[in-house]
Amino acid sequence: MSLHDFWVSVRTGARLFAPQVIVDAPRLDSDFIERTLRSATLWLARGSVAGFDERDFHFLPDTERERLGQLVSAFQEIASGVNPTAPSTNDQVAQAHPLFRDIVGMLEFDRYEDAEAFQLGKKIEREIQTYRPRELAKLRFRTGLDHTGDPAIWIWAFLQDEAWDDEQFLASARQIDELLDPAARRVAPDRWPSLSFRSLAEEAEIAAAS
Repeated sequence: MSLHDFWVSVRTGARLFAPQVIVDAPRLDSDFIERTLRSATLWLARGSVAGFDERDFHFLPDTERERLGQLVSAFQEIASGVNPTAPSTNDQVAQAHPLFRDIVGMLEFDRYEDAEAFQLGKKIEREIQTYRPRELAKLRFRTGLDHTGDPAIWIWAFLQDEAWDDEQFLASARQIDELLDPAARRVAPDRWPSLSFRSLAEEAEIAAAS
């Protein structure tokens, strides 16, 4: 099993199917995750965390990796006691729900489209952490093949609204490009980095229309 298998297991268990365009994916805040998991309890099964191996998350800080391992272990223990031929009990759901909710939250499916994007994105964010400008609100990542068939990594940089006006945008975009492009090339030398910019206001408009 692998990070990819675990990624797919959690995403499938939570019924969070991959969007066609990650940049337009709805934000998975705690309320969204809560509503999704409350709508059905099919996620309460060992298969929802199948493939987990803490060693696959070597790129995460120790505290995050250990926290994820604890959540998965506790969830597996509860899921193992669920009768496969009967609905989960209210107590089982109440115990397992916050565990699976936090697992989903840690994987941030709205920011990383696939398992490799999660790994590479986390590494890139760590690379730029020291010099990350205030104007850079957040990043989203996707990996795949570009139109020529070569491996690529797409990065969407979301800027604070005040950095989106004509006077500041070019300077902010240049600074962020000079920071992200070499970081992406160091982390993923076999993938061509493609950087695009969005504003937080634009993201809010998309969310409101969805």
